[in-house]
Amino acid sequence: MVVGSVLLSLSVTFLALAILLSSNEFSPKEYSLPPPPELTGPLAVKGNEIKGEVRLLEGQVPGPESIVVEKDALYTCLGDGRCVKISIKDNKILKTVRLTSHTGCNGKLSTIGYCGRPLGLRRYNQNLFTVADAILGIYNVNFEKETSEVIISSEMKVDGTKITFPDDFDYLDNDTIVFSDASTRYPFQLFIVSFLEHQSDGRWVINILAFYISIFSVIQCKLSTHECHTLYDGLNFANGVQVHPDKQSILVSESAGARIHRYYFTGPKKGRREIFAENLPGFPDNVRTSKNGKSIYVALFAYRGNDQPSFFDQTARHPWIRKIVGTMVQILPEPLVHRAFSMTTAAHGVVVELDLTGKIIKSYHDTEGKVIQSISEVQDDGDKYLYLGSFSNKYIGRIMKY
Repeated sequence: MVVGSVLLSLSVTFLALAILLSSNEFSPKEYSLPPPPELTGPLAVKGNEIKGEVRLLEGQVPGPESIVVEKDALYTCLGDGRCVKISIKDNKILKTVRLTSHTGCNGKLSTIGYCGRPLGLRRYNQNLFTVADAILGIYNVNFEKETSEVIISSEMKVDGTKITFPDDFDYLDNDTIVFSDASTRYPFQLFIVSFLEHQSDGRWVINILAFYISIFSVIQCKLSTHECHTLYDGLNFANGVQVHPDKQSILVSESAGARIHRYYFTGPKKGRREIFAENLPGFPDNVRTSKNGKSIYVALFAYRGNDQPSFFDQTARHPWIRKIVGTMVQILPEPLVHRAFSMTTAAHGVVVELDLTGKIIKSYHDTEGKVIQSISEVQDDGDKYLYLGSFSNKYIGRIMKY
């Protein structure tokens, strides 16, 4: 009886695999990445190993993707849909906010569809924080009152295309927000499939939140309409967004391309697009400026170096391999999917610090993946620590700056 059940399960799995492989909807394309960078100069491992590594609130904060660090508190949002305020001194959760009233939220794909998956987080003003939720849209959150309010629904269409995967954002001013729509083909639940496919379907979107003429285009907007337009498209998994300290340009990480783009929204170069940093030693997630505004930290969620080329480097010219893997991802149980994804990434974790021209000036290496592996954001506390967010880790990492 047991053998029969196993054979039946295998037969169903292989049948589903064959059907999905014959589908044209998931269509990985061939691409190329430059050879991974050599670990020399500011990228050298020796002398750049992490120091003072600590795991904060381990087991209490699943998937703290993005972090805001202030004098006495940390703020982050989690894989189970919670947004939390944390006391730095006492290392405990002080406030909890959810974006929906649903119960039973546990971070599993079966509940994310209605519980949401908050990603990028920033302070908006004295009372409010803004969070980009990959499922629900963009919200304002008041931690002290423990309330939330939607400001951009994921049901909204931009240039005729529904917002599919809000990921990260930044404000140009109090009235204008720019956010990444990581994929216009696949929702968050299939982000691995989107990454494997390597289609140029990511975009930036600009939204004007006031009665005034936009500095990007001549549009008069009302708070009630929240009119949007596409600013920049054709990216392979558009991800982290950061206004450059020059206040004339925006940076966005193209995760699957291992590079960061720069778009000038004002000034003498207005409208120009260029590559800010390329051939990074990993695939970039969120991008954040240092507290003093003199450098930029890039979180690399998966390592790629000349000593250990990544799965995505090795299969760039073999879309059929990614076709099989991406198809299996769609039919395997969630725990197996996570295990398979972790097997494609090295334990070696890296953070890079760039100057304001995009040149790497410093790196932090965790060759054993004790704290830095699978990180999504780096936050500078303005003193002696860097705080590390992660899409998948169940803690907030902290290391010493040098």
